[in-house]
Amino acid sequence: MAKKREVQVNAVSRYEKSSGRLVLEEYSSCEVPAGCGGAILRWIDPHEALPLHLWLWTTGQADLFFDGAPFTSSRVDARAGSHVLALYVRPKEDLPPQLALSFGYSDDAKGATDPARSRSIGRKIQALSGAGAVMVGSTKQPRGDGWRLPGFDDGRWQPLVRMSAATKEPKKDWHLKQVQETGACIVGLPGHTGPLWVRCSFELALGGAP
Repeated sequence: MAKKREVQVNAVSRYEKSSGRLVLEEYSSCEVPAGCGGAILRWIDPHEALPLHLWLWTTGQADLFFDGAPFTSSRVDARAGSHVLALYVRPKEDLPPQLALSFGYSDDAKGATDPARSRSIGRKIQALSGAGAVMVGSTKQPRGDGWRLPGFDDGRWQPLVRMSAATKEPKKDWHLKQVQETGACIVGLPGHTGPLWVRCSFELALGGAP
């Protein structure tokens, strides 16, 4: 009598793709109807560019630019070299222009919007307002769009300093709390109440564990 054929169960790992150079990011969400969950997969090459994530709070509205281009998302891919995050802050309700921001990359996921990564590349890059980031501001509107670009001469701009939140009941402001949990502090220019033009400059070096 012939032996019964052994049953083999397929495993997802059989079809898993891997790379010694690339990092696989997986974005997923549970905020969908039951049975309709899914995921978005994205490969990144840490030797070419790093995905930098922005957390931002202001006392009003802000237009953002990364190396001169409008910042339309909370994430941007940055290559090695000099970069600048530029902001035009317009406060509301007679509040002074204040902001808190965290801009960078980390292997560690910090929230529901952060992707899971296939492996660590041993990198952590952070520009935190009031905690090491080079941030300067101008109370006068700059001429042209050069202020949005790396290499702009901002030697006469004033360094932003730590300030207490000017908003009502800041402890109940969940957005501010979320940004502060990253290590960012509230900054601004004391005594100024009008619009504010801000530059946050930094250098980025790429590479990581193979």
